[in-house]
Amino acid sequence: MTQDSVDELDLALINALQLTPRASWSRLGRTLGVDPVTAARRWERLREAGLAWVTCSVGPALHHAFCMAYIEIACRPGTLGSVAAALSGLAETRYVHHLTGDRPLLAVVGLPAPSDLACYLSGVLDTMPGVLSHRAELRTAGYGEPGRWRLRSLEPAQKQALEPGGPPRTPPPAARVDAVDRALYRLLHEDGRMPFAALASRAGISEATARRRVGRLLDTRSLRLRCEAAQSITGWPVTAVLRASVPPTDLDATARSLAALPDVRLCCSLTGPRNLLLMLWLRDLPDLPRVEASLTGQTPALTLHERAICLHTPNQMGRLLTPDGRATGYVAPFSG
Repeated sequence: MTQDSVDELDLALINALQLTPRASWSRLGRTLGVDPVTAARRWERLREAGLAWVTCSVGPALHHAFCMAYIEIACRPGTLGSVAAALSGLAETRYVHHLTGDRPLLAVVGLPAPSDLACYLSGVLDTMPGVLSHRAELRTAGYGEPGRWRLRSLEPAQKQALEPGGPPRTPPPAARVDAVDRALYRLLHEDGRMPFAALASRAGISEATARRRVGRLLDTRSLRLRCEAAQSITGWPVTAVLRASVPPTDLDATARSLAALPDVRLCCSLTGPRNLLLMLWLRDLPDLPRVEASLTGQTPALTLHERAICLHTPNQMGRLLTPDGRATGYVAPFSG
């Protein structure tokens, strides 16, 4: 499958799976106006080509169990590719972005505690060939996560048919996570649409237990499923990374306002003087000044300090990506 062969039905299918990642083929086909076999065949072609996939991330109920660090890395000349590859192969790594600027690598790492990050910086980065220097900041709050970004390919009636009705309900309290839950997380991270029979077989449990466990993990927001697509086929092929600052008194309200904007894929607060990080997906590079003007116009407390363009994301939540965003490999996640 080439990029040119991705049509509106493919994009609508991806959009539908962003809303309901484990929906049945019959439900998806009914919503999209195709038979279930066609929907399943289309998805398999996209998945095999590395153009779309369903994965799993740790949900909000367990965010307190991880310390997320955003690490800017400068490399010695000629070593950027090898450093990016080495970082991408580590289970602790969530993302690796190759950016413009004097610290061209931005690695996002998840570890249990700040003390583990100290060991990571001294034991991994300080000893990694090619690393010249690094600067790390900790995430203090997440306001907009990449998994919440959506294509805009579905009609309103189609979205309504897939999205749950009624008022938002309060999720039940998260239960203690055990070895079986961690095994299911790793399997769903590999393939978020893995059938329950396969989940049960590989986790060494019954299918009924797999269904019950997965349902509990999702209902309690301990895990969150997400459908991703190669950025090159989405219509928003440019990633901009903005570093900004906001007075502490305005930080929460400003970050929540920015996270709700459709161009914003990530919004989180960090330690340090540049206490807000934004990642935007844009239609084209000249769109950046317009978006920056809009952001600062809508949020007067915001001061932009640095902007960079992402040239390549080698690792996106464990998927190893080509420069055009195709998934070509997989790294099992660190699950604590």
